[in-house]
Amino acid sequence: MFLALGVSVRRYAARRHMDPSTVTRYLGGERVPPWDFVAGVLADLREADSPVTFEAETGLRSLHRKALECHRSDNEKQTLQDRLAEADEETRRIRTRQRALEEALMDRTQRLAEAHGRCRQLQVDLEEQRLAHRGDLELWQSEFDELESECGDLEQQVLYLREALAVARAELIAAEEQCHHLEVQLEQAQDPEVEPAGRISLMAVLEETDRSASVAELITVVADLESRTQRAMASELVASVSRSREVQEVAVLLAGLQNAGLHAHAEAALPALVMTRSVEETCALIVHLYHAGLEEHLVQLLRASVQLHTPRDMAVLVRSLHASGLREHAVTLLGAACAARPLPDVVPMLTWLAGTGLDATVASAMEAAATERTVHDLVALSCSLTEAGMHPVKSALHTAAATRRSAYDVAALAEALARAGLHQDGENVFRATQNQTIGHLLALVSALQAMGRHHVATAVVNHAIASRPTADTRVLITDMHAMGRHQQASEALITALQSVSSTDLLHLLDGLDGAHPGTKVLLERAAQTAGYKEAAAVVAGLEKNGLVEHARTVFTCTVRGRPTGHAAWFLIHLNQAGSAFTGSGFLVAQAQSGPPAGMAPLLLALGAAGLHEELACLVRELAYRDAEEIVLLLKQLERLGSAAGAGREPVSDQITNMTAAARSVPYQVVMVLALEAAGLPGSAAALVSAATASKGRSFTDALRKERFKHHQRVFSRAFWQRTEPRVE
Repeated sequence: MFLALGVSVRRYAARRHMDPSTVTRYLGGERVPPWDFVAGVLADLREADSPVTFEAETGLRSLHRKALECHRSDNEKQTLQDRLAEADEETRRIRTRQRALEEALMDRTQRLAEAHGRCRQLQVDLEEQRLAHRGDLELWQSEFDELESECGDLEQQVLYLREALAVARAELIAAEEQCHHLEVQLEQAQDPEVEPAGRISLMAVLEETDRSASVAELITVVADLESRTQRAMASELVASVSRSREVQEVAVLLAGLQNAGLHAHAEAALPALVMTRSVEETCALIVHLYHAGLEEHLVQLLRASVQLHTPRDMAVLVRSLHASGLREHAVTLLGAACAARPLPDVVPMLTWLAGTGLDATVASAMEAAATERTVHDLVALSCSLTEAGMHPVKSALHTAAATRRSAYDVAALAEALARAGLHQDGENVFRATQNQTIGHLLALVSALQAMGRHHVATAVVNHAIASRPTADTRVLITDMHAMGRHQQASEALITALQSVSSTDLLHLLDGLDGAHPGTKVLLERAAQTAGYKEAAAVVAGLEKNGLVEHARTVFTCTVRGRPTGHAAWFLIHLNQAGSAFTGSGFLVAQAQSGPPAGMAPLLLALGAAGLHEELACLVRELAYRDAEEIVLLLKQLERLGSAAGAGREPVSDQITNMTAAARSVPYQVVMVLALEAAGLPGSAAALVSAATASKGRSFTDALRKERFKHHQRVFSRAFWQRTEPRVE
């Protein structure tokens, strides 16, 4: 194996900082070498592109173990060295995890302190507002008491005025009758040929008209009373006819009054008709009005039915309308009743409709209740329906509320249902509302954030990403970013990048490129907040799908923008995933592409992650850069290491050792002086020590000469030689 390297024993001993005689004894078989020496030869063969096979390396390890067994002391020493190496590796791994945990603890502690500070500030603001509004509250309470007292007085006055109005109406009718009686007498006085026996009371004429007149005659009489400004009597005549005549005649009368422009008298008679007629007659009248095209009277009749019928009569009327073919009117009537009637009337009314085959009508009517009722009423109605065992009706109510109410109302309804013990119903409402538009979904997330349910808001976004098309995911991310919710947009992007398929991933990133602020900005902000596992998974996924530039963006932001411990764990997971970003090709390209000082975060992260081969590859490439650039790199390492509380010495030592082994003496001398001038005495001393061990006297003489080349040599002949003045 050694002969395959093509170097002499003395040169190899200098490369490994060993005594040549020791190497000769190892190669001659006079002494059993430690396994580190054998492993070093194997590594040198790999670098020389002459690696041995796995079987050969296994055979070497077996031979080495057998040789050690023949020398018990060496065997025990090697065993202890192996155990020490394993313990050291475990120590470095634990130290890396400790640094990451310390950084996480410091971050969470700082965030906790900030949260406590905000809480205290909110408490102070709340107390200030409470004190500021206490006076207003007392003033409003006194005004409320006064208004409540005034309302009581006004209610008494209303009752008194209603009684007085009824009396006045009766007196009006009597006065009008007296006026007409006097008019008849006056006409008789002016026409003496009229006999007294011909005097006929107007009320008697109206009563006779009510009993025997046709519809056309009734319309003529009403028009005559309207022309005589006797509207109250005309309305009373229409109401009386509506209560006593057949439904068909009433419908014809209402149509005639509508055509004659006397619809006000018809509308005034409808409430009395609903109160006096049976439900079947009311239904028949509605059917006649529908076929006659009297939509206004039909609506008025439905409104009066909602206000005046009992729950049982309402149910019967809905069934009758449905049986008569007026299904839309049945839905309208039931929906208005469910939305306007008191809650104790709604469930009995629905109970009367149970088992009648009107499930679709009831479900449609629930939309009106879900839209018009308050959230508190919806919760109370849900509890009543649960107690009555009407679960399909309750489900229709919740579905309508989830699809028709605002996002804030839906979130409040789901939470209120959970507080009322209806946890499954709350989850159903929440599940149904997530199928709405992206705008509704964003409003729902905002409402949940305002209510303090951050984990639920995150779950909503994740569900949308998993279940919706890629275009919706793109709109969701860009809209959240435009609304200023950058953290949520970043989390959504990280989730989408890990969950969508390869084809959808390409479409998603192309769509984000076409929207503000663009894919690169979104990826950079996502990398600044993502966990190291998620960031590593995103980089590996982008790299797998050929999106190397996007993967490079996440990699660069994570390594350079996050703490060293976070970046170290990120590199560990990335290396386990077999990413090319931890391979020698990428690291060499990174070292050649920019200034070495920019590689400081990556070097520290590689060292903290224990990726020694990758670190050595990067350091080996950087060692051939200019001395000034290497000094700036070491300066940056010292600054970042002290700021993060992480050790930069192993990385700096590797750089100085590689410089001492690979660069010439003049380069080493220049770099030592530059390190001392830059205020890095530790690194300068380490380089002097390594270069002295590597180059020996040639380095020390060159360094001494460079340091003292500008010093005056006091004991030189030129210093003591006296110059005689010239005499002219």
